[in-house]
Amino acid sequence: MRILHLAPLWYPISRSAPGGIETLLAELIDVQVSAGLEVAVVASANSETPAQLLSAVDSGVVGKMAADEAAEYEYFEQHQLSIALAAAADYDIIHSHIGSCAYLLSHLPGLRNRVLHTVHGAVLEDMAWYVRAHSDMWISTVSEYQGRKLRVAGAVRCRTIYNGIDTARFRDSAGGGGLLFLGRIEARKGVDAAIRVARELGERLALAGPVYDQRYFDSVVAPQLDERIRYVGVADHETKLRLLGAADCVLVPSRIAEAFGMVCVEAGACGTPVVALANGALPEVVAAGITGFVTADEGELAALVVRARGLNRSRIREHVSRFDIARSAQAYGRLYADMLEAP
Repeated sequence: MRILHLAPLWYPISRSAPGGIETLLAELIDVQVSAGLEVAVVASANSETPAQLLSAVDSGVVGKMAADEAAEYEYFEQHQLSIALAAAADYDIIHSHIGSCAYLLSHLPGLRNRVLHTVHGAVLEDMAWYVRAHSDMWISTVSEYQGRKLRVAGAVRCRTIYNGIDTARFRDSAGGGGLLFLGRIEARKGVDAAIRVARELGERLALAGPVYDQRYFDSVVAPQLDERIRYVGVADHETKLRLLGAADCVLVPSRIAEAFGMVCVEAGACGTPVVALANGALPEVVAAGITGFVTADEGELAALVVRARGLNRSRIREHVSRFDIARSAQAYGRLYADMLEAP
């Protein structure tokens, strides 16, 4: 089977990419290539992948914007689509991870049953409206939270396939290093709530991730930093392993409806429990009483951290094996086959 992936162009594909989709794709493609599939990907030229790389831009657009070499993303994305269209006849399946700009591919002659759109973000009413008008698109979601919304909207070719990680690349650890927040530094992710929990419990807290809202960081986060509350920057894979393994508990106080919750899985692969707000798909990803706890009340987070620290770390790691990337790849393989057999 020949697969063409369309990757976001914000960051290069890499196992250490700052973007979650780019990291997922790096591991998914590795498994697919190892399984003998012929895989190509339209991505930035500095991506790290064993797949055939069809370059849409010389480097990630985030970096280009930071260097004042780009101002708008859409033109790079349109170029990416033109590359995909030119190559489409050479592939059995076109698997898009780039969102709504690629939906038109599903309506082009000869491509209807060969294009799969994985929804990595929130399912908003605008998307539900589109699905009601185009209910026969092939869609995969990364959580049942998303999938239910789309099926209610009328999607008839919609399957949930959970995100996966290479669990073998994560090490079981004993903790002992306090609390951890790992994610985007912005108000919607609840960084201030994580700081409040650490203060309430008298715990150390490491904050890791890219600063998405500089004003929020400067006015809310930075004044709270001291020897116990530390911002450690953006974490590459090895740094992430060290932080996750050292943590007694990972806080995910996200105030938005999360489409999945990759950090919860990565924490569990290190045996580290998670305490999260019960928004979006997080109750699907965090197994209450096994890998951590979820709550709808920010005021309960501190008490749940105390409980989570008593969970069995070996059992956490064992349970999270259900999110191994090999399982995700197998599920995608079954979906690809169903697509090709569909009338």
